[in-house]
Amino acid sequence: MEHLHLTSYSITPSVVPIGRPVEITITPRGDNASFPEGFEFDLDIYGVATATTHLNQCQSVKHKLKAQNGVLRFTETFPREQQYVLKITKPEELRYCSNPYYQPPAHGRVPRPGDLARPVLYLFAVADDLLPLRVFKGDFHLHSSDSDGHESSCGVLSNLRKAGFDFAALTNHYWFHSFEKVAGQWAGVEEIMKVLPAEEVHTPTEFVHAVGVGQKESVNDYYYSNKEKCDQEIAKIEETLTDLPESIDRHNYACRVWTAQTIRSFGGLAILAHPHWIWNDVYFMPEDLTVRLMESGIYDAFELLNGDCGPETNRLQTALYFEECQKGFAMPIVGSSDCHRTDRSDEDFPTPGFSLILSRDRSFESIRDAILGGRCIAVEKYRNDQNFKLYGSYRLVKYANFLMNNYYPNYTELCRAQGTLLKEYETNPSPETAALLKQLYARSERFAAAFFGK
Repeated sequence: MEHLHLTSYSITPSVVPIGRPVEITITPRGDNASFPEGFEFDLDIYGVATATTHLNQCQSVKHKLKAQNGVLRFTETFPREQQYVLKITKPEELRYCSNPYYQPPAHGRVPRPGDLARPVLYLFAVADDLLPLRVFKGDFHLHSSDSDGHESSCGVLSNLRKAGFDFAALTNHYWFHSFEKVAGQWAGVEEIMKVLPAEEVHTPTEFVHAVGVGQKESVNDYYYSNKEKCDQEIAKIEETLTDLPESIDRHNYACRVWTAQTIRSFGGLAILAHPHWIWNDVYFMPEDLTVRLMESGIYDAFELLNGDCGPETNRLQTALYFEECQKGFAMPIVGSSDCHRTDRSDEDFPTPGFSLILSRDRSFESIRDAILGGRCIAVEKYRNDQNFKLYGSYRLVKYANFLMNNYYPNYTELCRAQGTLLKEYETNPSPETAALLKQLYARSERFAAAFFGK
């Protein structure tokens, strides 16, 4: 972990309301970070966006605190939505060794490790529209061995849970039923990792790729069981396309319109996937076709990031997206991986792209509403790169940046064993493993509830 405060202290809640008082508790996570009774600690609180209003002077709120039962408590009202920095200054007697009665050797005092003499903690204050929501980490575009992926469906999802994912959509090619298989294999523990009904739709040809998530039945199955009828529907759409420029093939466009409309009519979310995938040295979709589909509103969301397609694809897609926003077409976005293999050396990031959803829960309805409401942050993180990139509104990126640094390191640690046991449960669904999984899941849920002040 990058910051010692994550392993040495907990601060609850870490997400607080603006404009009304809230009690904050700072708890040491070991003797090295203790707050001994009888000593006074100075606390300075800075808003990261507002502290430097005056030149050469940081504006802060100050508290003097004494430990009660080993913890520090204070009440504060946070006036603005932003990240706040909490700097604790310990008394001189505690700045070198956690034992206040320790007598230093003649050759000098023994310093305390790292930042623990003056710990720095962080919290985030949010407005009332975000306060009831929690963050959920997920992927809307994944493949398993049910199509051309390397791992079983349960194996893919187990690897994601080890990395702190809360939900995923298995979008196998031509195949809708992976989520049903997982439900059977994980019966009794299926609530731990939410699996959304999904598929990658190819109608009427492999050259049409569309991600459908949450639909109540398979669009692939429907098309290939009713091909003549569906082709007639596509032909009728094509007849109406009299205003398309010559650079857009009418049949190509009609197929994609029919696919998106059918996903939506089946209750699903239609996602425009990887138009800038570099396929045989060219974009998978003609640029004029992509722009027309983005501006038509036929698709519900744009796959801004597709991790497996690589950085070049994502650079182009994000540039086009922001240009379309400037033109007034602010399409909802998601981040996905399109991963065909998740068993990677970096267990914390088994996929190079994913989404953070701000939602009340992990139901498809809540996730869909969050996407359509603009409460999805697309995340990009490649192996051997220490940095991650966040895409979304400035407001939500600030919040997501705080969560990536302060929530997910500890939450992921709590999820790691769950993923390992879910993989074991796939082939050995014993009652003992199920009981342990439920205990571990309850633990990570308690941590999330305390962090978000639920």
